[in-house]
Amino acid sequence: MKRPIQSVRIPFSPKFAAVVGINEALFLQQLHYRLQISTNIHHGHKWVYNTYKQWTDEFPCWTIHLIKRLVTKLEKEGLIITSEYNKMPMDRTKWYRIDYEKLSQQGGEFVPFEQTESVYSEEQNRLSEKSVLLPAITKELKQTTKNKRASEKNLATISSVIEYLNQKASKRFKCRTNATMNILQDRMEEGYTLEDFKLVIDTKTAQWLNDPQFRNYLQPSTLFKAEKFENYLNEAPVKTARSIGYEVYKSPELDFGKGENIYGL
Repeated sequence: MKRPIQSVRIPFSPKFAAVVGINEALFLQQLHYRLQISTNIHHGHKWVYNTYKQWTDEFPCWTIHLIKRLVTKLEKEGLIITSEYNKMPMDRTKWYRIDYEKLSQQGGEFVPFEQTESVYSEEQNRLSEKSVLLPAITKELKQTTKNKRASEKNLATISSVIEYLNQKASKRFKCRTNATMNILQDRMEEGYTLEDFKLVIDTKTAQWLNDPQFRNYLQPSTLFKAEKFENYLNEAPVKTARSIGYEVYKSPELDFGKGENIYGL
């Protein structure tokens, strides 16, 4: 039986929301809460790191597009500072902190410290009682439960995609690894289909398979990466799209030599 998701209480200040906006206030107050319990310190500041997809886990009513737009706005206004302290160069996950000095200059009433401290104390009590951390703020729990979201239909699609990739690129990838399941599940949640995955595989194997430098990039982490997948899909030639069942639009041929003479002659 699936355990019901508990909600993290985010103190909300209407006065603060009037200054920065409702969505902006919610995001900043959740980030403020996360910073209070963060153990990630760089250059004397606490940081919180999250992918855009992980932010939607904390705010299920928001889309990835909305969060990207929200983060960009807060960055431009200088209310948040972002950076990257990831160990792997290919990992582009953003790290976030609040510029409290800039925030105070705007005259906004931020979350009272005693409220945040109260939430923090409750969280520590849960830890001391060996309770499970709340899903909205626990990266480890999200990682362990993420693969359970895949339905049987999605698992069949994942298996078909990896089998097709292995066949086309002469690889031996496994479809049940966490990384592979996660990246394919993410793309399927964005609306991509089995045909889309096959089209990308066809396109990139045609380009890379016989190239000693690029053939190593024929792997799920590269082909189905969020930042690249749509571009790869749009690289597909018309002939390839037609070969796997895509309907390709063809302009009608117009013959102006036919038809009646407007003068009746």
